[in-house]
Order: sequence, then structure tokens, then C-alpha cells
Amino acid sequence: MAYVYFSPGFFHHLMGMQKLIDIPTAKKGWRNSTAYIFKKILDGAITTEDIQKSKYFNEIESRLHHFPQIKRMVEFEKVIINFDPSLIRSKMAKVDYMLFKRSNDNMYLNLLLTADGSSPKKHIPLTFFADPTDYYIHGQKVVNIVSMHVTPKNKNSP
Repeated sequence: MAYVYFSPGFFHHLMGMQKLIDIPTAKKGWRNSTAYIFKKILDGAITTEDIQKSKYFNEIESRLHHFPQIKRMVEFEKVIINFDPSLIRSKMAKVDYMLFKRSNDNMYLNLLLTADGSSPKKHIPLTFFADPTDYYIHGQKVVNIVSMHVTPKNKNSP
């Protein structure tokens, strides 16, 4: 059994904000950590309108459009275990699991999970993206998800 939890520090990469190099308030730096950027988004100091001003916005627009569907993660039906980036000629970081499903507009919604380092059972969403093709899935070992449960986090959660 694996546990998945969301970390504020990973939201930046999850949304692809590292691509918005022309938006100083959204750019990671020594005074602007990814967790701090997440807080600024929650506080309204960084808005969708700010992000849309980037000339690179088109590179993350699909993620923003499909991101609300991530809360339907328990509806994901398939998983790739030990994702092999060499099959897509990628230097992607270590990905332990990749959950995917088709969206209402027939896109592949891909949620890549990596171990958080503190426990082999804990996993953090590393990135999320929508793709019109099965490019990231093709050739990978796909397994059906038997069951998935949402447990609200509390102080005793793993």
C-alpha cells in the first residue's frame, strides 16, 4: 500500500510554473521558495491573470485547465509502476508511479508520483499534465488499480 500526499513545495513543479521564467513573482529563487510561491498563490498575491501574462503561458495552459480534475484522483483506473523514462527518451526524475485516466475532453491526465524519502510508502505528486496522446504510457507496464481510498490527513496520518 502506498500513501500519496500533496506538499506545498511541489505545487510549483506540479503546475509547470518553472516554465514561466518571465514572471519574477512565480520564479523560484533563494528568496522565493516553491512553498513561499504556493503561499502567495493562496493569499492572492499571484493570480491567474499574472500567470497568463507570461509569454510561456501556452506551455502550462492545459495543466491549469485540467488541474481541477486532480481531486478526482480516486477515479484513476490505471497505474504505471516503475515508470521507465528511457522509453520516451526523457531525463525525467525518478518516478515510482504514474496514475493516468482519460479526461472528459479525451485528454490523457497523467499524475507522476515519487517517493518523498522519509518512507518508502509515502509518495508526493511530482508533476501533472494533460496530453492528447498516449506518448507517456506507450510501452510502459500498465496495471489496473484495484482500489484507492481518500483518508483525510490528521496528526496520526503516515
